Amino acid sequence: MDVELKQQFDEMGVEPADSVLDRCVELAISYGVHDATEFVEQWMAFSLSHLQGEDPGLENLGDFERKVLQLRKEKMVSKASASKPKSYASSSAAQDTSSLASYGLMEDDPMLDDYVSESVVDSSALHTPKAKRDLKSGLLFTPQSAKRNPAVGTPTSSSVSGKPGDIVDSFGHPKLLAASSWQSQMEHTLPVIQKLLHKNAPLTLANLGYMNDLLGERCDDLHDRVEEIGRGLIEKKLGEAAAAECSWYPQDKQALQAAGGLHAVGMIHSEDDGPLDAHSALLVVIDEDTDEAKDTNLSLNFSRIKSASIFPGQVVLAKGFIPKGRTFVVEEMHTERKLIPVTPLKVDRELQFVVAAGPFTDSTDLFYEPLHELLKYIKEHRPDVLVLTGPFLDADNKMVGELTETFDSFFEKMIAGIMEAVGSHTAVLLVSSQKDAMSHSVYPTPPPTLRRTYPNLHMLPDPSMVDLDGLTLGVTSTDVVDHLLSHEFAAGAGERMHRAINHLFHQGSFYPLYPPADEDMAYDSQLALKYAQLKQLPNVLILPGDQRHFIRLVNDCLVINPGRLWDKKGGTFARFLVAPTAPGKAANMFNSVACQVQRI
Repeated sequence: MDVELKQQFDEMGVEPADSVLDRCVELAISYGVHDATEFVEQWMAFSLSHLQGEDPGLENLGDFERKVLQLRKEKMVSKASASKPKSYASSSAAQDTSSLASYGLMEDDPMLDDYVSESVVDSSALHTPKAKRDLKSGLLFTPQSAKRNPAVGTPTSSSVSGKPGDIVDSFGHPKLLAASSWQSQMEHTLPVIQKLLHKNAPLTLANLGYMNDLLGERCDDLHDRVEEIGRGLIEKKLGEAAAAECSWYPQDKQALQAAGGLHAVGMIHSEDDGPLDAHSALLVVIDEDTDEAKDTNLSLNFSRIKSASIFPGQVVLAKGFIPKGRTFVVEEMHTERKLIPVTPLKVDRELQFVVAAGPFTDSTDLFYEPLHELLKYIKEHRPDVLVLTGPFLDADNKMVGELTETFDSFFEKMIAGIMEAVGSHTAVLLVSSQKDAMSHSVYPTPPPTLRRTYPNLHMLPDPSMVDLDGLTLGVTSTDVVDHLLSHEFAAGAGERMHRAINHLFHQGSFYPLYPPADEDMAYDSQLALKYAQLKQLPNVLILPGDQRHFIRLVNDCLVINPGRLWDKKGGTFARFLVAPTAPGKAANMFNSVACQVQRI
């Protein structure tokens, strides 16, 4: 297709570099644009509308992907699902899509991701076998006391969209997706090395100490965070010299009245400690000349800004002016800094992964039927790695209070059942959650301890970063994406999932909000400083949450939300494979990784 694309660009008077042309081919294949003429026409429309006719480059192709191709794909899926819920998304659906939406000239609906129906993307894939719902046999760990609450109904099949085994989202090179059996090719002991360490040790119950930090220590932590991230923002925008000589806030009071451009580094806060809007955002800046806290708060005025995406606790570089008082009229808002590139993949054989997120049972019972279905899939496919994120025994489950045994005992039985089903070949990574009844209610959350140990079971804290034989995997059980999107103020900021993920990367944290969006979240600033930093981008990042499942490639990091294994509309999990780079091929995620989200 590269020849056709080059010819079409030539006819438009555009001569893209070879690397840019290769990227165009990848995007066309990935998003199903098989007509080179259509792809070039979409690019030209986008460039004329948004970029004043710029030629394609690697950076602006990223904007084109987010604002045109991803939106086009989502609208196609939505339209196909609405008209034919059980049929494939055909090429005609793309032609029926509004041309304005296809070319990125319509604003995307920010609520679309949450409510859009899902179509069957690939029913030729292997289906999870339908198990008989026999609750009297086959249960590995359901105790006698785990009775169903008869007063509360369970989801009926009519309320679930799609059927077990349906593929509802895909990413990766078509050849990898088509060729994979989604089964490990050989038994191999996979080393698991934890990387989020403090004093060379991960977070455990043995070194846990929390809720004893002083208010002054919290303030010092926030001050250090503003300085560290602020320097990175200034360095990228204004250069290294400006970062070294930066006065974080104009110390000359007359400068506050200046009508000229003024740069200020600070942390975003909400005036009413809730979600941000255009009238409640404050910029808290560092002023070394005063001890009066009120002098460091600037009310932000967004009347002159074209695009913005901010949330409480975010460190930003704002450009504007202060006409009077403490109102800062924002003209530009800079939130991105130079990132440490992702370490290239170094796998020497194909690795198979399965990822599932709790809850693993209906909120009205403790029968764990979705988890049993997942374990049947694991028995059949034998992946190299199984990643499970909590909650495992959700404290909000209506039946938890009726257990006739301790939470720890119930959890021990659950783990024993999982490991018996999985066997000794698959490495199992269990990520804790502060929503678990048997866990410490604090973030970051240490893993619970077990009386029995298993050679291939790795109990991990939330969040975690691990090295898996040449692949770096980041994972959390906290729904940080939903927290960000529910509390941010965004205007003209592009695709919402992509920008939420970028917030984590550029703020260097698995949980950059402050204060936390969840009032019930016991956030410990000292523990977060030690065990929740995101200094190095992983190859793959798992971000489970209540938002609709997604697969995104952001800054060459594959980000996956597998959805919830139990969901009233039908649970999902993710599977992905990582293959060694073929000789002569570029070492990138598109050529080496294939991922699918499958209905349980």
